[in-house]
Amino acid sequence: MKSTMSVFVALFFLELFTLANMVNLSFCTGYSYVGCIDSEREALLKLKQDLIDPSNRLASWVGDGDCCKWAGVICSDLTCYVLQLSLRNPFDSIGYSTETDLISLTRFFSSYEAHDRLMLGGKINPSLVDLKHLIHLDLSGNNFQGIQIPKCLGSLKNLRYLNLTAARFAGKIPHQLGNLSNLQYLDLSDIKLHVDKFSWLSGLSLLEHLDLSRMNLSKASDLLPVANSLPSLKVLKLSESELHQFAPLSSVNFSSLIALDLSGNYFDSSLFQFGSCFFGHHRLVFLKLSANEFHGQIPHWTWKLDVS
Repeated sequence: MKSTMSVFVALFFLELFTLANMVNLSFCTGYSYVGCIDSEREALLKLKQDLIDPSNRLASWVGDGDCCKWAGVICSDLTCYVLQLSLRNPFDSIGYSTETDLISLTRFFSSYEAHDRLMLGGKINPSLVDLKHLIHLDLSGNNFQGIQIPKCLGSLKNLRYLNLTAARFAGKIPHQLGNLSNLQYLDLSDIKLHVDKFSWLSGLSLLEHLDLSRMNLSKASDLLPVANSLPSLKVLKLSESELHQFAPLSSVNFSSLIALDLSGNYFDSSLFQFGSCFFGHHRLVFLKLSANEFHGQIPHWTWKLDVS
């Protein structure tokens, strides 16, 4: 009986192994680890060829090695597909110094030098779109020297997180970004972009976090109506964006918004009159209004907010 059972088990595992080979199953965990997908390795190598890397941050991106172990690359443990590509400047949070002593100033300027030294530059090779399972892309804090945000980013249909803050892109925001229907986080702050329309945003129904801080939005008259149409939006950051006023909305749909940053603009007290119906009865719990041109009394509808 035991012998028959042993044969049965052996045949079962043999059949399972054969089936796995037939359908080319591969796992990135345990004893069957096989490394990254060949086509994705090639895509990453092409991406590296067009990047300028003065500090050699991408030194591990070489040859026929396992790209899942390369710097900034994270793969699925199950399928080995590249899921995350984080090429952000590792020294991107340098802040502003208020110190005047020599030692503090020396450290401050040294941090700027370290930040600049670690910047990636060059251009983004279209091979990036061959990472078809990519859900997270971070290029923040680099120096792409005024090139336009690549239109090909709009083909990364599975992308959920996109961070381009302070990456020194320029020109117009490509409307192709509106094709990223799975996007939940978008940061385009600190970029000198030409912006007059945001109609492309209306396709991002899952977007929860939108940061357009330090971008000139003075001519983007449709920003608020489009943002108002995003059903999942929770965080909206528009600080230092040359804003003076918002046109009244016929209806308010910010049912999910919990945090709004309008600091560093040119709003006056008329915003409070608008805000009494705009913010007062919704889920907003954080509102930042510092460095504007307000005067008079703080309206009662702000009392329950975390206002700064």
